[in-house]
Amino acid sequence: MTQLKAKTRTKELSANDLRREGEVPAVVYCKGNPASSLSVNSLQLEKLYEEAGESSLVDLILDDGKSKKVLIHDIQRDPLKSKIIHADFYEVDLKEKLTATVEIELVGEAPIVKNEGGVVIKHLNEVEIECLPGDLLPKIEVDISGLDSFDSTIHIKDLRIPTAVKILNDAEDIVVNVSEPKAEVEAPVAEAAVEGAAAPAAEEEKKEESKN
Repeated sequence: MTQLKAKTRTKELSANDLRREGEVPAVVYCKGNPASSLSVNSLQLEKLYEEAGESSLVDLILDDGKSKKVLIHDIQRDPLKSKIIHADFYEVDLKEKLTATVEIELVGEAPIVKNEGGVVIKHLNEVEIECLPGDLLPKIEVDISGLDSFDSTIHIKDLRIPTAVKILNDAEDIVVNVSEPKAEVEAPVAEAAVEGAAAPAAEEEKKEESKN
């Protein structure tokens, strides 16, 4: 399990003061309890969020030695610098199922692309899952090496996931399919447009000559 150290935040330092010291203000909350104000190292949080996202369990180590099992529930970024400027952590009950959004990642090479010039179309970037916190997945890999014809399709029901995890999306939803390459028809259309524009111009030129 990924770890992240946190400090108890006091009122003496403002959010801007913390950021100048390389810290990010944060809160941790759980059902039925008031939120606690914390701060975490900015670089460590950026690295953790890149690796774990919002669907991996994090061991939040507090400055009093205690730890909390949390999820990164929400982050806020600076609109100009894109750095994380605030984070919300949610403490989970390890015995209670929860729902989370998990990213879909395509892996492998589709033969239909290599052999026939097919185009792989990804219909879903993420799915919603339900499971115990300890069974959370950082992502779901979808192997596209079986896409060998233009009729090939991967549905939600085809995804391989642990039995402890349930996908809440409709089983028949399409995750990935293949389309045929587009025919090159743009050039003839462009030529016809040029010819169509030239005809009126030639007609005008004839009229001018007849007047003279």
